[in-house]
Amino acid sequence: MQQVALSWLVYRLTHSAFMLGLVEGAVLFPVMLFGLVGGWLADRRDKRKVLIICQLISMLQALMLALLTFNNQIQVWHCVVLALLLGTVNAFEIPTRQSFLPELIDRKDLVNAISLNSSIFNGARIIGPAIAGVAIPLVGEAACFFLNSASYLWTLLAYCLISIDNTAYSDGAASKKGISEGVKFIINSPTILRLMFLGGAISLCGMNYNVLMPVFASDILHGDVRTLAMLRAGAGLGAFCAALMLANRGKGDFLKVNLGYASVLFGLSLLAFSWSKQYWLCQTIIVFVGFFLTSQLSGGHSLVQLSVKDELRGRVLSIYLIVMMGFSPLGSLIIGWSAHRFGAPPVVSVCACICMLAGLIYTVWARGDRSAAGPVAVDAPK
Repeated sequence: MQQVALSWLVYRLTHSAFMLGLVEGAVLFPVMLFGLVGGWLADRRDKRKVLIICQLISMLQALMLALLTFNNQIQVWHCVVLALLLGTVNAFEIPTRQSFLPELIDRKDLVNAISLNSSIFNGARIIGPAIAGVAIPLVGEAACFFLNSASYLWTLLAYCLISIDNTAYSDGAASKKGISEGVKFIINSPTILRLMFLGGAISLCGMNYNVLMPVFASDILHGDVRTLAMLRAGAGLGAFCAALMLANRGKGDFLKVNLGYASVLFGLSLLAFSWSKQYWLCQTIIVFVGFFLTSQLSGGHSLVQLSVKDELRGRVLSIYLIVMMGFSPLGSLIIGWSAHRFGAPPVVSVCACICMLAGLIYTVWARGDRSAAGPVAVDAPK
């Protein structure tokens, strides 16, 4: 809800694709700055306590955004500053949460659990935009921010109900090792190196199509916030289906071979979406965009989780997070500026072609290793 409401609010205030990119980049930029520190902290401290603190700060951020909007005091610089605050929290929350999951389940269930978790997240991506599309025309963007702030109460309750022994990881081996240990592990893991290459291309060029969604909804499809909400929900529906598919079929070898294909098909779908000018066609294609993007993102995350040592999990995931999210601020700014100057469809088309090329390179790279070494197995933690 907050993503839809914030992007619509910024576009309503500025009518600028560049400002959309700037605000989106402000959410992601702190991940690049503080992601490694967040991963180190995840390996050293009680993850549940870190997550609870992060949820409290995020709740206050949403509440501040709601109050400023409700009182008609909101300005675009407020949006940028609050986006930076949320991004800083995410730099600590995301690697901690992702490294916390393997402590709750058996390793053999890891891919299934990650995919089911992704399906819940993407199910919310269907419901949230739909609620925002109804709420914003009736009661304004502030209502979405208030609801988002209140939703953190349920998250806090969930974390308080989790009971797990973290003594094995607090003040243990992780405290004696630095961030360099995670870097060394990645350098010696061909699987993770390939995933970082592919993830970097998708982060820089592919994920940022969302930045221009208000432009497509308003200027190309001649719709309103409900159009934006339905497009976001359509992408969420595709992502939800992809997550369920991975939960059912997502094993190491299956993921490693097919991530490149998913990136190519994502690029093709995004290319078709960029030049579609009929609402029903855009709504159909965006489902495939969400499906193939989540297949790549969730599948890549699962492979990293399968390949990493437990005591290095937070640091390795934080480095992977920097690649996956840290490139996005740069991409957001470039795409926002380019769309402002050249228009959204040609810019998204170029990004789609880059994603297809990256998927092809990944596929050739992975198959080359497979031919040289026989059937590929996920790099096993030692």
